[in-house]
Amino acid sequence: MLLFKLAFLNIGRNPRRSVITVLAVAVGLGALIFLWGFSDGTTDQMRENVIQLVTGHAQIHAKDFEKKLTIENTVPEHRSLVKRLSGMKNVVAVTERAKCEALVGTSENSRGILLVGIDPVREVKVTRLLNYVTRGKFLMPDDKRGILLGNRLAERLEVDTGDKIVVMTQAMDGTLAGFAYHIKGILHTGSQSLDEMSAYITLDSAQELLGLEGEVHEIVVRLKERKALPAFLASVKSFLDLKVYELMTWDQVVPEVEQWAAWGEAIIRTILVAVMFVIGVGIMNTVLMSVFERTKEFGVMIAIGTSPIQVMKLIFFETFVLEFFGMILGIIGGYAVTGYFGKVGIAFPELERAFSKSYMSTVTYTQVTPAHVIQSIIILFILTSFISLYPAWKAGHTEPIKAIYKG
Repeated sequence: MLLFKLAFLNIGRNPRRSVITVLAVAVGLGALIFLWGFSDGTTDQMRENVIQLVTGHAQIHAKDFEKKLTIENTVPEHRSLVKRLSGMKNVVAVTERAKCEALVGTSENSRGILLVGIDPVREVKVTRLLNYVTRGKFLMPDDKRGILLGNRLAERLEVDTGDKIVVMTQAMDGTLAGFAYHIKGILHTGSQSLDEMSAYITLDSAQELLGLEGEVHEIVVRLKERKALPAFLASVKSFLDLKVYELMTWDQVVPEVEQWAAWGEAIIRTILVAVMFVIGVGIMNTVLMSVFERTKEFGVMIAIGTSPIQVMKLIFFETFVLEFFGMILGIIGGYAVTGYFGKVGIAFPELERAFSKSYMSTVTYTQVTPAHVIQSIIILFILTSFISLYPAWKAGHTEPIKAIYKG
């Protein structure tokens, strides 16, 4: 208790240095919380963008369809399967799709695309495709010859809403099939693969074009939240024959998203190491200067019988008190800044083209993850405690006579 009182008194003797040390810890911890918030917000948005734009939380196909996109490889008994999935716990919506590779073109330009047949009514309950129509209108159930194109694809073809294009592909019977479509709307999702390589028609039109006779290639499921996915998968696997069907989660359909997330986290961890190093050097410099300035004081303390261990404990207590107040301020500041940008977002409009390759949003909303905050506090506490070892050792091994004489 006496050492704690001395620690508080010593801290108050040089308020300027103490305030600088507290602020260094506070700014460092606040920066760590914000960086984690930025990283967590970015990766979470990437995952949600993929789920809400493309994959849903889970998909069911016939075995090996996703690898080969074989047109005749349709989902067996899809109607009864959709009905069963729709009644499951945590399932928000279920939709069906037809998918194939196709050639779309005009008299002057043509491009290879992924053609997706969607149910306009059910699709909007599973994905946010409707929200990304920037020109024209979304598909209606009776739009037998309407088509949606990504904005980059439309630019490549030099077409716009109302223009006519021809879609050609291989039908289920192996023959060449093709229909003329009028462009109903233009999509701008921010994803390069979707905006440049995808086109959407109604499910009925796709079934007619491919000769599917009511069959589908894909069942897409949206859940209440990602956390519900493990329980959902366990339930589905209990009745789904995986020799006939393939059950895929969103990150299996687009695995590169988790790779991008891991890469981004690695960058953040590298930055965190640099921030930690700067904080550590600053704190050590402050504590060490304090020890040098009080050399005579430590000499007198040791001369009157204070043990080196007690002197070292005093330095540790002083460092701990400064850390404590710095961490309190850092947590408050870090949460405040991260919470603020979690509401207003951080915009990067000039990076849209770069972000489009990784499903990143041009506006990032930071979010606080308690686990990362606790991790930052623990790491910073261990770092500063370790750094205070040398100044404490230096103070504890002061030679009384030399210290008093020099003082």
